[in-house]
Amino acid sequence: MNRRNFLKMGTGSCAVLSAVSISACLTGCSEAPSTDERFRLLRPKDRDFFTAIIPVVLKGSWPSDVDQQSAAMNMIMINIDNAMFNLGPHNQKQMIDLFNLLNFTPSRGLTTGVWSAWNEASENDIEQFLNKWRDSSLGLLNLAYNGISKLIIAIWFGMPQSWVKVGYPGPPFADILITKPS
Repeated sequence: MNRRNFLKMGTGSCAVLSAVSISACLTGCSEAPSTDERFRLLRPKDRDFFTAIIPVVLKGSWPSDVDQQSAAMNMIMINIDNAMFNLGPHNQKQMIDLFNLLNFTPSRGLTTGVWSAWNEASENDIEQFLNKWRDSSLGLLNLAYNGISKLIIAIWFGMPQSWVKVGYPGPPFADILITKPS
């Protein structure tokens, strides 16, 4: 690629990103805070995103029973919200900006390849999106992938209901822990 083509591509990319961000602002891409008192940060569309990707990220350790899945999803969602709330204002804003990108159809489609709403996305579409971000040459997409997947994994494997599936008997001397398992 020569210098002229590189500059053209850069200018075109800036124009596209500017158009997407302006249209996001004008169409009200930023959703109002959640009215569900269980959640301080996660909005309904953010929860739809997590509901779609959690079973894919945790494939193999996610419960197969529907009732167990529902209970686990509620608990993990509350724990994700608590973890994000405790990240501090700067990191909270970055996560909310990421969710705005992932919930706005044009930016979601362009960055993930998933054009449908998250609750309509297939498992294959979600796997391809996660692999695309994990293997991307763009560090920002790698960072976003790591942030999302590690948050889910850390919270899930910190929950006692996940321990049986992986053969972990629980912490030794649980009765003397300062912080009791939830």
